[in-house]
Amino acid sequence: MTPEEKIIEVDECLCIGCGSCIRACPGGLITKNDFPVSIANSWDLCIDCGHCVAICPTGAMRQRSMGPEDCEPIDIHLIPQWDRVRQYLKTRRSIRGYVQRPVEKEQVMELLDVARWAPNGANRQVIRWIVVNDPAKVRKAAEMTIDWMKIVKEKNPALYAEANLEVFVSAWDGGKDRIARGAPCIIMASAPKDERTAPPAAMIAIHQIQLAAPALGLGTTFTGSINTAGQSYPPLLQLLGISEGHIPHGTCVIGYPAETYLRIPKKKPVDVNWR
Repeated sequence: MTPEEKIIEVDECLCIGCGSCIRACPGGLITKNDFPVSIANSWDLCIDCGHCVAICPTGAMRQRSMGPEDCEPIDIHLIPQWDRVRQYLKTRRSIRGYVQRPVEKEQVMELLDVARWAPNGANRQVIRWIVVNDPAKVRKAAEMTIDWMKIVKEKNPALYAEANLEVFVSAWDGGKDRIARGAPCIIMASAPKDERTAPPAAMIAIHQIQLAAPALGLGTTFTGSINTAGQSYPPLLQLLGISEGHIPHGTCVIGYPAETYLRIPKKKPVDVNWR
């Protein structure tokens, strides 16, 4: 049996010939014979997304990396209605004040787990997570980010001015942390420096964490400053333990919010060009 024939296996006693697996395959790698079969070269082209297994109504489909028993069933009763989804997404806030309470490792792992299902290019799943869950190390990372900003001021004053980094530096020198905002934990998505799918994959995964965090009582905010400094500043790279050849592509801080928001702020109207 050739590899192409082994990439999927169909239980002929369960298959009802509905063609769902054929229509769902993003690469068009499954075709109809007496039962669904894979096309030539599918072994190399398949991205192991699992759509064929997830969509099969009878559990007849198996793919090289998973079978129906490996896939968690969807409980449609847990899917929220539009009014709940709409409000929940609109109430997401960037939290910039945190209580002095550590974030439990179990909570972080819950969030990293759901982030595995965030969209990513070609299902490459390239993200490697770095978690700094020690308030002293988080503050040190913020301090190093300020050090990096001061170097930017000397070497690239135009960038320093354009990015308005003085706001962060002067606040820090005045005793205020506008980098980590007093959060006890940093979550950073790193990937190989030249991985073309990494920047959007990392930001989408970080955003998935941000959307999920309030359900655990947690708040987050993006930290572009730590992320950018972590791409080139050796002392911060060492502190974060970023792997050789990797850089951070998305970073947020996380903790228990010190305040509760009661209203949804206004935003600009939708700007859309229908064609």
